[in-house]
Amino acid sequence: MSAKRDIIVLCNHRMAFAAIQTFFAIGRLHTIAIPIHNDDIKDFCFAFASQTGINLVLLEKEKLNIQLEELTKDTDIKYVFTMTFPWKIPSESLEQHPNLFYNFHYGLLPEMRGSDPVFESIRQQKKETGITVHVIEKEIDRGAIIFKKELPLDVPVTHGLLCTNLSYLGSHIIPEVLTLLEANTKGIQQEETISHYYKRPNASDVCINWQNQDAKSVEALIRACNPWNKGAYTQWNGWNIRILEASLTSFKSEKPQNPGTILNINEEKGLIIQCYNDTQLRINIVYTDEAFMSGHKLLIFGLKNGEHFATL
Repeated sequence: MSAKRDIIVLCNHRMAFAAIQTFFAIGRLHTIAIPIHNDDIKDFCFAFASQTGINLVLLEKEKLNIQLEELTKDTDIKYVFTMTFPWKIPSESLEQHPNLFYNFHYGLLPEMRGSDPVFESIRQQKKETGITVHVIEKEIDRGAIIFKKELPLDVPVTHGLLCTNLSYLGSHIIPEVLTLLEANTKGIQQEETISHYYKRPNASDVCINWQNQDAKSVEALIRACNPWNKGAYTQWNGWNIRILEASLTSFKSEKPQNPGTILNINEEKGLIIQCYNDTQLRINIVYTDEAFMSGHKLLIFGLKNGEHFATL
């Protein structure tokens, strides 16, 4: 494998960090480029660039076409990989540089197109997720698939933990991906009949619907919102509460209760909520403007048995 520094990585999230380190370790990393206003990853990228001497470029959306042309005018550049990059690659760049731009999509294509397949995979209780490396085309997430690696979802994970797992998986598959690209692999076209595009989660997506979601669905949504949204939203007496961790329980009340009803709240058994389809959920950790706390500590705010969490 060539030791020439010929790879550019465009990224926007910590999921790219492990792959960036691997590209550097094998002597291929030329440049890291990130959106100028993403303060979440600037510290890592500045420190990494300072320590390694790797070029770091801060990208501006309105100047992206010009900046990409500047980056790719070096004839030594062989691949540009986008990893969680938020902006479309301009058509002019794709047309001028065929076989240069590839995307690491942190989800399985074509079933999980969109900006946050990690959220959707957890929320929908999928049995597996993974990484799909594909050719970048004008349409988002539609290019030919070069490589796909599945990751079982056989244990409950939070959004943050799955991001970490996928980050390491992205690093692990780099040798196989580069081998395929250097063999001029053109990839396999995606099957449109099984494709689905998911928009970025909005406010309604991160709110609990006690009337229609059973305990397993609510618990999955909570994990999908942890930690990036500090949990899934519910409300009591107009007071916003976010649930960060919950677990299934078989606690039963003496008589049927409506979904969202508080069945129990004390230190011994915790905070237990009735969910749809006669299922129950124990609320372990919540977040409010006042504190992160155990669910049963909502007692100090006046929450008691028989009260209801609202469906938002």
